[in-house]
Amino acid sequence: MDTNIRKADSADINDIKKILSYYFLDTDNVGININQFIVAVLYGKTIGCACLDIGDIVELRSIAVLPAYRNSGTGSKLVDFLLDHAMAMRDAIYLRTMTPGFFEKKGFKKLPDEKKITIWKDCAQCDRFNICRQTLMKIMLH
Repeated sequence: MDTNIRKADSADINDIKKILSYYFLDTDNVGININQFIVAVLYGKTIGCACLDIGDIVELRSIAVLPAYRNSGTGSKLVDFLLDHAMAMRDAIYLRTMTPGFFEKKGFKKLPDEKKITIWKDCAQCDRFNICRQTLMKIMLH
């Protein structure tokens, strides 16, 4: 399987939203943030996406692969592409995930849940923080 990873453009917005919706991930700001997304394309079909959100911190987010293409290495290719890109920007990349094992294999380390509040405003304001199942992780690139 020869999956191509490339930067997303406005023509990819609907495909990205469809992929994210399989996993109930936020689709509201895809159009606004399209320049931060990448997509995985196989035989002309968009099968995965990921986003590198560059703000006060650099956050890897919206990583998703269509169910039929999971466990094919596509997610790994997406993450590797963004980590290579991020190396020139910052020393550390953060993420929140429900699948920490995948990211541990990539070198990410778990952080205490309390750190979510200091890193993300939405976590500090979330009324479900005490029952949140997302794991906070960080990787140092240098």
